[in-house]
Amino acid sequence: MAHRHDHESKHGLVILSRRTLLQTTALGAGWMLLGRAGETLAQAAPSEIRIGVTASLSGIYQGGYGIFAKLNEAWANHVNQRGGIFLKSYNKALPIKLVQYDDKSDQPTVKSMYERLATVDKVDLFLGPFSSGLHNPALQASIAHKIPFFMVEANDGFLFETPNPWQATGLRPAASEYTRLVEFYKKLGGVQSFAIINRDNVHETPSANGLADLVTKAGHKVVFRVTAPPDTKDFSSIILKMKDQNPEVVVVEALAPPWNIQFLKQARELGLNPKEVVVGHAPLPVLKGLGEASQNLVSMNYSFDGDSPDHKEFAQLCKDAGFEPWQYSEAGIRYRAYKRIEDALKRAGSVNKEAVRAAMRSTDLPLFGEERMRHDERGYGTDMPYPTQAKAGRYESLWPIAKGLKIHEFKAGKW
Repeated sequence: MAHRHDHESKHGLVILSRRTLLQTTALGAGWMLLGRAGETLAQAAPSEIRIGVTASLSGIYQGGYGIFAKLNEAWANHVNQRGGIFLKSYNKALPIKLVQYDDKSDQPTVKSMYERLATVDKVDLFLGPFSSGLHNPALQASIAHKIPFFMVEANDGFLFETPNPWQATGLRPAASEYTRLVEFYKKLGGVQSFAIINRDNVHETPSANGLADLVTKAGHKVVFRVTAPPDTKDFSSIILKMKDQNPEVVVVEALAPPWNIQFLKQARELGLNPKEVVVGHAPLPVLKGLGEASQNLVSMNYSFDGDSPDHKEFAQLCKDAGFEPWQYSEAGIRYRAYKRIEDALKRAGSVNKEAVRAAMRSTDLPLFGEERMRHDERGYGTDMPYPTQAKAGRYESLWPIAKGLKIHEFKAGKW
């Protein structure tokens, strides 16, 4: 009897061989398993990217840096408005869920808040608080729970003494912070002697020491150098000793606005009239505190004039947060952290913490038209600030250098 092919029919019914029937049954079962696996994968895919962060909405850093809470929110909203971040492992874009708390500018609060972010809120990654001092307790939670830690305004050596693959900052070491300013003075000319005062702190001291080294290597002289206690309120003895050395440039390195404002006001009252005054960290409250006396004050800003896509996006985020880029110098650091997070998540393709960690450390990201964000083996980045100068109550960028040389004016003792 001839074998009937499977496609032949009898009375309109398809007749299958035993072998084909078994194959078809197995195939159907396979498709069912794949379908269930697809359902499981869809269920496993998160509905959002959870990012944990604290901000100094109270305490010593509130006045100068509490505004960064609004900048964090502006960024998350901006990402979500454009559809989220595409993660290829899930074949879809996910929105950002920002979980943010007030750290009160206080280390114990930072420690408890980042522990909560890890264990209660179960975030996928950490965005750092403000300053190296506050980063340290947050870093401990990152290590303990193996959560990728995108550090922000933190670049001090003690944070990097112990190798830790879970951390990365966008900044170069604190000692190199004044590199572009010293480069600017070398091109500008007209000053040789520097006096440097800093508030005793884990950031200000290494930053000021680095400045002294850079000044000396550039062929200038440091004629006065002092580190003052954090609670100093009467600077008169320091100012009088500084005045005796007749420095052409006076540099004040301090994060908290009350400290540097007090020093500058007392310097003016005691007749310290250098050719140039530099305040390493001088956000809007410093300009307001000094009023007209801030004219031609030189500072540092982590942004500069330009029209690259990053310049435009950064300006829009600042506007959404209620300020302008020149008003808060460290806002540019935070913008770079946002772009580092977006870049790492896209390349990781998921919120898997190990994948995000590896992508975080392997960044090669173009920024602002002239920068390239990379990380070394310790987790340091490549970002440094640009010189800027106060003009009529606002800062004007002294970068690029060719522009800065044209608009710069010495303070020349005018308070």
